[in-house]
Amino acid sequence: MKEKLFLPTRREALGTMIGAGLGVWLAPFGAAPAQTMASSKIHFDKLAPGASSAYPFALPDLPYAFNALAAAIDEQTMQIHHDRHHKAYTDNLNNALKDHPEWQKKSIVELLSNLQAVPAEVRTAVRNHGGGYFNHALFWRMMGPNGGGAPTGDLAAAINRDLGSFDACKEKFNKAASTLFGSGWAWLVRTAEGKLEVVQTPNQDTPLASGQKPVLGIDVWEHAYYLRYQNKRADYIANFWNVINWEQCAKNFAA
Repeated sequence: MKEKLFLPTRREALGTMIGAGLGVWLAPFGAAPAQTMASSKIHFDKLAPGASSAYPFALPDLPYAFNALAAAIDEQTMQIHHDRHHKAYTDNLNNALKDHPEWQKKSIVELLSNLQAVPAEVRTAVRNHGGGYFNHALFWRMMGPNGGGAPTGDLAAAINRDLGSFDACKEKFNKAASTLFGSGWAWLVRTAEGKLEVVQTPNQDTPLASGQKPVLGIDVWEHAYYLRYQNKRADYIANFWNVINWEQCAKNFAA
C-alpha cells in the first residue's frame, strides 16, 4: 500500500476495513504526490463533454430528455437530481472559490486531485461541492437512452484481464454499490498502473483523490433513486445496467 500524507478519520479507517473485506477500497481524503500527478493527466472535457473544467463552473445540460432513462430512473428523479442537486453543488463550488482568485485558475481535476493543498477555510466545501459537481457531470454521460448491453473492445479486454469476466465485474460492482453504508458512489476505475478495480467512495468524494480515473460510476445517494425504488437500492442497481453508455465508458477508459 502506498504511503499517504494524511491521518484518516475513524469513519475513513472503518470504511477502508469494510472495503478490504469486500474486495473493494473506500477511497480516502487526500492524495500522495504520485497519485496527484496521475490524476492531473485526466482530461475532464473527455469525461464530461459540455461541463466546465474551471471556474466559473456552469451546470451542464443533460444530453437527453429527463424521461429518456425510464428503463432505470424516472423523469421526476432525473429532473430534481439535475436541476436542484447538481445545480446546488455547482453554485456552492463557485461560492467557495469566489474570494480565492489563485484557486479559480485550477481545473476541477487539479482541485480534487490535491485537496490537501486547497486553503483550509474552503477545503471541505471544495471537497464536497467540487466532488458533487465532478461526479454528476460524469454520471449523466455514463448513461444514455440507448444504453445497456456489454462493453466491447479495449475496455472489455481490460475487464476480462483484471476482473476475470464481465459477469464478475458486474458482481463486484453491484456488491460495492449495494453494501456502501450511507451515501456515496461505487466505481469502476483505472488505477495509476493501468489496471481496472472496483472501489467505493463516501459522500461526494472522487476517485481522483487516490490517483484513479473514473470509468463507470453509480450514485447511491437516496436522492438518486428513492422516489421510484424507496429502500430497494438493489433494484435500482440492477436496472442501472440497462442504461449504461458503454461508448462513453470506453472513452473514459482511454481518455
